[in-house]
Amino acid sequence: MTEKMSEERPLVSFDWALKSILRQKDNFDILEGFLTDLLGYSITIEDLLESESNKDSERDKFNRVDLKAKDDKGKEIIIEVQYNSEIDYLKRIYFGTSKSLIDSMRESYRYGQVKKIISVNIVYWQLFEGTYAVKGAMRFEDLVGTNCVCPPKDEDVFAEYYFIQPKWFDDDVKTALDEWVYMFKHSRVKGEVEATNIARVQEKLDRLQMPERERRVYEEYRMNMAINENVMLSQREEGRLEMAITMAKKMLARGEPIEKIIEFTELTADDIDDIS
Repeated sequence: MTEKMSEERPLVSFDWALKSILRQKDNFDILEGFLTDLLGYSITIEDLLESESNKDSERDKFNRVDLKAKDDKGKEIIIEVQYNSEIDYLKRIYFGTSKSLIDSMRESYRYGQVKKIISVNIVYWQLFEGTYAVKGAMRFEDLVGTNCVCPPKDEDVFAEYYFIQPKWFDDDVKTALDEWVYMFKHSRVKGEVEATNIARVQEKLDRLQMPERERRVYEEYRMNMAINENVMLSQREEGRLEMAITMAKKMLARGEPIEKIIEFTELTADDIDDIS
């Protein structure tokens, strides 16, 4: 444990950092630190993999960066880090890892060249209940006994999926990973645990150190993100209300009691009066 930093300085949000700052080679050490603490072994980023998802565009909806990296044993892996929200999210993640696998094979198409894909996702809505950190991986089962079944170490090429849900973190920083999750949630470094390279986050993502022009662009970006989020929430609420009204009409037609309709639709008695 290290002494808590005397001042938590405001940092740029991680989604903005993924779109700009963390794509610069000089700043790979920040992602290396986060990935090392998340995966539990040392990660060295070698390069940014250029793809359609990495191209800068005003209309780019996916805050995603694909990285060519090596683990502490020198084995090459491909890591996707993304921060985004969309319909059918898990299906898109699965498609993304499959596409990364195919893209990595284009040079030789030899199966021996297949690289492990690790998908890291920072989601700010509730995808999984009851936790703020989830790992998904291929699991092998012994169908005729109780033996532990694992593939040979040199054949461990199956994709792994990691999901961080900062909004459901209780701010009780106990581990190096918690320190990163706190930063994702609050855009600040708490400094209670010495996470790998976390001090460089404070230096490189400090909002107060941004040039004036870049700060204005960032503030406009954050304002647009807030507006878009409010629009999405409004659309979801409108859709929920429309479904509730449709259900209430069907229940009224069947002669269901008002109390039951209120319980199932969460509408008010006045709402039901208006549609009856």
